[in-house]
Amino acid sequence: MAVVRGLALALAFFAASFVLHIVGGATDQSWLFAMAVVLIFLSATGFPAFAAFFGRTMDRALLAIGGVAGVVLTAGALWAANDRTFAWWHAPLAVALVGVVSYVLLAGQQRIVRVRGGRVVREVDAGG
Repeated sequence: MAVVRGLALALAFFAASFVLHIVGGATDQSWLFAMAVVLIFLSATGFPAFAAFFGRTMDRALLAIGGVAGVVLTAGALWAANDRTFAWWHAPLAVALVGVVSYVLLAGQQRIVRVRGGRVVREVDAGG
Protein backbone atom coordinates (compact mmCIF):
# COMPACT_ATOMS: atom_id res chain seq x y z
CA MET A 1 0.00 0.00 0.00
CA ALA A 2 2.91 2.35 0.74
CA VAL A 3 4.18 1.90 -2.82
CA VAL A 4 0.83 2.81 -4.34
CA ARG A 5 0.40 5.78 -2.00
CA GLY A 6 3.89 7.07 -2.79
CA LEU A 7 3.46 6.77 -6.54
CA ALA A 8 -0.03 8.29 -6.47
CA LEU A 9 1.04 11.29 -4.40
CA ALA A 10 4.15 11.87 -6.52
CA LEU A 11 1.94 11.79 -9.62
CA ALA A 12 -0.50 14.19 -7.94
CA PHE A 13 2.42 16.58 -7.26
CA PHE A 14 3.40 16.43 -10.94
CA ALA A 15 -0.22 16.89 -12.08
CA ALA A 16 -0.74 19.87 -9.77
CA SER A 17 2.42 21.47 -11.16
CA PHE A 18 1.14 20.87 -14.68
CA VAL A 19 -2.25 22.42 -13.88
CA LEU A 20 -0.49 25.43 -12.35
CA HIS A 21 1.48 25.78 -15.60
CA ILE A 22 -1.75 25.81 -17.61
CA VAL A 23 -3.31 28.39 -15.29
CA GLY A 24 -0.20 30.57 -15.47
CA GLY A 25 -0.20 30.45 -19.26
CA ALA A 26 -3.93 31.03 -19.61
CA THR A 27 -3.91 34.04 -17.31
CA ASP A 28 -0.74 35.55 -18.82
CA GLN A 29 1.10 35.47 -15.51
CA SER A 30 4.67 34.80 -16.58
CA TRP A 31 5.95 34.48 -13.01
CA LEU A 32 3.39 31.76 -12.25
CA PHE A 33 4.12 30.00 -15.52
CA ALA A 34 7.88 30.06 -14.82
CA MET A 35 7.40 28.77 -11.27
CA ALA A 36 5.17 25.98 -12.57
CA VAL A 37 7.76 24.95 -15.17
CA VAL A 38 10.38 24.68 -12.42
CA LEU A 39 7.96 22.58 -10.36
CA ILE A 40 7.23 20.36 -13.39
CA PHE A 41 10.91 19.65 -13.93
CA LEU A 42 11.52 19.14 -10.20
CA SER A 43 8.58 16.78 -9.79
CA ALA A 44 9.52 14.83 -12.94
CA THR A 45 13.26 14.51 -12.31
CA GLY A 46 12.73 13.79 -8.62
CA PHE A 47 9.74 11.49 -9.12
CA PRO A 48 11.31 8.41 -7.45
CA ALA A 49 12.49 10.45 -4.48
CA PHE A 50 9.11 12.12 -4.01
CA ALA A 51 7.38 8.73 -4.29
CA ALA A 52 9.71 7.32 -1.63
CA PHE A 53 9.09 10.31 0.63
CA PHE A 54 5.31 10.25 0.23
CA GLY A 55 5.18 6.46 0.55
CA ARG A 56 7.59 6.49 3.51
CA THR A 57 9.45 3.54 2.06
CA MET A 58 12.57 2.84 0.02
CA ASP A 59 10.99 -0.21 -1.61
CA ARG A 60 12.87 -1.30 -4.74
CA ALA A 61 9.67 -1.70 -6.74
CA LEU A 62 8.66 1.85 -5.85
CA LEU A 63 12.05 3.23 -6.87
CA ALA A 64 12.06 1.22 -10.12
CA ILE A 65 8.53 2.20 -11.14
CA GLY A 66 9.14 5.76 -9.99
CA GLY A 67 12.38 5.86 -11.98
CA VAL A 68 10.67 4.76 -15.19
CA ALA A 69 7.81 7.21 -14.61
CA GLY A 70 10.32 9.98 -13.87
CA VAL A 71 12.25 9.31 -17.08
CA VAL A 72 9.05 9.34 -19.15
CA LEU A 73 7.79 12.55 -17.51
CA THR A 74 11.21 14.22 -17.81
CA ALA A 75 11.55 13.24 -21.47
CA GLY A 76 8.09 14.72 -22.04
CA ALA A 77 9.09 17.94 -20.32
CA LEU A 78 12.27 18.11 -22.43
CA TRP A 79 10.16 17.50 -25.55
CA ALA A 80 7.86 20.39 -24.59
CA ALA A 81 10.80 22.69 -23.84
CA ASN A 82 12.32 21.77 -27.24
CA ASP A 83 9.38 23.24 -29.18
CA ARG A 84 7.52 19.92 -29.06
CA THR A 85 10.15 18.29 -31.23
CA PHE A 86 11.79 14.98 -30.39
CA ALA A 87 15.58 14.92 -30.30
CA TRP A 88 17.99 12.02 -29.80
CA TRP A 89 19.28 13.49 -26.55
CA HIS A 90 15.93 13.55 -24.70
CA ALA A 91 16.07 9.95 -23.46
CA PRO A 92 19.69 9.86 -22.26
CA LEU A 93 19.41 13.30 -20.66
CA ALA A 94 16.14 12.30 -18.96
CA VAL A 95 17.82 9.20 -17.49
CA ALA A 96 20.77 11.26 -16.26
CA LEU A 97 18.59 14.02 -14.79
CA VAL A 98 16.30 11.60 -12.96
CA GLY A 99 19.31 9.74 -11.61
CA VAL A 100 21.15 12.81 -10.36
CA VAL A 101 18.19 14.79 -9.01
CA SER A 102 16.62 11.76 -7.33
CA TYR A 103 19.96 10.77 -5.80
CA VAL A 104 20.46 14.26 -4.38
CA LEU A 105 16.89 14.40 -3.03
CA LEU A 106 17.11 10.90 -1.53
CA ALA A 107 20.48 11.67 0.07
CA GLY A 108 19.04 14.84 1.56
CA GLN A 109 15.98 12.99 2.75
CA GLN A 110 18.12 10.33 4.40
CA ARG A 111 20.08 13.03 6.17
CA ILE A 112 17.03 14.93 7.40
CA VAL A 113 14.62 12.14 8.33
CA ARG A 114 14.90 8.55 9.43
CA VAL A 115 12.19 5.96 9.70
CA ARG A 116 12.19 4.44 13.17
CA GLY A 117 9.67 1.75 14.01
CA GLY A 118 7.34 2.80 11.19
CA ARG A 119 7.49 6.42 12.32
CA VAL A 120 9.36 9.23 10.57
CA VAL A 121 11.58 11.21 12.93
CA ARG A 122 14.09 13.97 12.35
CA GLU A 123 17.71 13.01 12.50
CA VAL A 124 18.19 15.60 15.26
CA ASP A 125 15.50 13.90 17.36
CA ALA A 126 17.01 10.47 16.68
CA GLY A 127 20.39 11.52 17.99
CA GLY A 128 22.08 10.98 14.61
